[in-house]
Amino acid sequence: MRILALAISVFILSGCLSSYHSKHNSVFIAEGMSFELIPSVPFDNGLVLTQSATITYNNESHDLIFQTEILKDRLTMVGLTPTGTRIFTIRMQQGFVDAKGFSSLVENIKPEYILADLQLSLWPLEELRGAIQRGTVSQPDKYLRKVNHQGMTVITIVYSDPVAYQGTIEFTHKERGYHLVLSPLSVEFMPHD
Repeated sequence: MRILALAISVFILSGCLSSYHSKHNSVFIAEGMSFELIPSVPFDNGLVLTQSATITYNNESHDLIFQTEILKDRLTMVGLTPTGTRIFTIRMQQGFVDAKGFSSLVENIKPEYILADLQLSLWPLEELRGAIQRGTVSQPDKYLRKVNHQGMTVITIVYSDPVAYQGTIEFTHKERGYHLVLSPLSVEFMPHD
């Protein structure tokens, strides 16, 4: 009986999974403003981050864990529940974005949005400036980054450490109404080849 229940659960859960594949790397990050995902990686030795995340949207908060591996030829991000259940995997490699995970997440939130938020938070300012169309990105000081459209700030990113991935990152998208707080759990660099 226990094996039958397990088999039924696996069958039901596998029906709730979805895959996504795209070569379209331009994403609208705000009304009238687009962002071209950056294929290059700014971390020479690669970077592996594990971060706790609290996402607030529509007065509801959700906790997740992000495991992100940034290598010179690919970027992989895995979203986990606090108990370790994988809810999505996003991979960007050679101009393609692939995602797998629960249908309700993969089909409703474009994986490119998540990758754009990651790049806006961690990539160097110079690279971001070339990737934003019809908007600007600025960093008035080492603890604050702003994305503006027509003179209005649409995204603010606040850092607790001047080396962004070493501290807490607070990402607020004012137009879409969500707030994301990322705190580092572990930071590792990949060994040289």
